[in-house]
Amino acid sequence: MLATRLVIMAVEFRVFPASTFMKFRMQISGTALALFCGLVMLPSGMSGGQKSIGGPQHDPDILGVKIGMDVPTALQTIFVNAGRKPGQEKPDAKKTEGKDNKDIRVLYKGLKEGEVQIVFAGGKAVKEIVLIYAAPPHSNDLRLPGSSSIQEAMGGERFDDRYSVGFTSNRKEEQLWWRDESTPAGYRIRVAFVSKKLKEEPTVQNRTIVMKTINVTPGDEPQFLKASGL
Repeated sequence: MLATRLVIMAVEFRVFPASTFMKFRMQISGTALALFCGLVMLPSGMSGGQKSIGGPQHDPDILGVKIGMDVPTALQTIFVNAGRKPGQEKPDAKKTEGKDNKDIRVLYKGLKEGEVQIVFAGGKAVKEIVLIYAAPPHSNDLRLPGSSSIQEAMGGERFDDRYSVGFTSNRKEEQLWWRDESTPAGYRIRVAFVSKKLKEEPTVQNRTIVMKTINVTPGDEPQFLKASGL
């Protein structure tokens, strides 16, 4: 019964009220640019698939949802892992976007972990996942390096050295950490973390992390679409 309801949900989402969608989009403004335009980089020292000393937040999924999942699998996964109750099978909102409005972006609000959005390429396969933390962790908790300074890297602290470090734009308003991982399907996925606006905590080295994003690495979209049958 649950599986049937989840399949139906693939074509029967509620549409975002304009105010809700704009508010949510404002919260993640700059993230897409960030994933293309990280500035100063650190070398990638750990191969994809290794566990981070910063814990499971570094895993390439959000509430078990992974890039490439089909709609029913992704919806059932978040329904179970987010502890949703009967009657909460549907996402809280939905919007079409992308070329010819074929992509579907859905939003889950009020989860213990925070607000989650999932984008389905062509309405069929997950190509982007975003988590806005309800209880933001800090960069030290996640073992994210504070900068690309070689002095910091050699300062005795242990960091997850898979990450490059930069900013979400040339305006340097938020700090950005990102890494790319290869997949057996031939495309890469990008895991990234975004800090709170630096002007809100300008002297803090232990940055507040407000957002985690996972998406197809820019430039690998053709391989992803081919692997997803799109």
